[in-house]
Amino acid sequence: MAKRILTRAPARTLLLVGALTALGAYAADEAKTKLKGVITAVQGDTITVVDQSRTAHTVTVSPETKLKKTKGLTNVIHEKVDSSVLAAGLPVTVEGTGNGSQLAAREISFRSEDLRTTRQIEAGMATTNAEVGAMGKRMDEFGTYEQLDAVDVTFDSGSAKLSAAAKSSLDTFAAKAKQTKNYAVVLQGFTDSTGNAAANQRLSTQRANAVANYLQQNAGLAPGRVRAGDGMGVAPDAGSGSNSSARKVVAKLVVDKGVQAGAKP
Repeated sequence: MAKRILTRAPARTLLLVGALTALGAYAADEAKTKLKGVITAVQGDTITVVDQSRTAHTVTVSPETKLKKTKGLTNVIHEKVDSSVLAAGLPVTVEGTGNGSQLAAREISFRSEDLRTTRQIEAGMATTNAEVGAMGKRMDEFGTYEQLDAVDVTFDSGSAKLSAAAKSSLDTFAAKAKQTKNYAVVLQGFTDSTGNAAANQRLSTQRANAVANYLQQNAGLAPGRVRAGDGMGVAPDAGSGSNSSARKVVAKLVVDKGVQAGAKP
């Protein structure tokens, strides 16, 4: 019997050693870890920290995780804070347990100076994002015009000559244009339905050009602000026969919404 006990003892010992080794390996897997890096993302109770070797670690922050803000070169504890201060760009030191790139944080510490810098950058980015959004809106609106004013200037039948009343209306129109930033003037000439189409096209263009010339040469509008007149031929509301209200130029004061939105007051 003594021999049997002696021969089986080493087997039991080996089993015990193997179990202890396995437990040791498991303990090593869940060993305490200290990680230094920069937060690159915050999502709920999980943060991503990238270390100096550019390895990304997923860190779980629980209610039991202690967050400490240190100050100065000696990293003396300054105060305890909550997890709401954690933000992308903040350099941190994480202590906890985990396997590989997965880590449960027991303690997270960071310098007060780094937190202040991160908040300043974050605030600057918020402003920049707002500006980018506004810029995108303006880009979408370039070429989209908003009409601020309009005046109809009428002509005698077959004529492109401006009357005294027409000139007075254009002077008032020009005065308003001069008070408008980034304005443009759009001109459309029309005729009534008498005469042939080719003659009406020429006459409508002549009328539009007459108004453009007056606005630039007499009313003082900058040539670059007055668009070339468009001859539109017979007016849509001309009806049949002679119609004095159809023998006109429509002058429109407009602004490009994309440009106007970006103009400083």
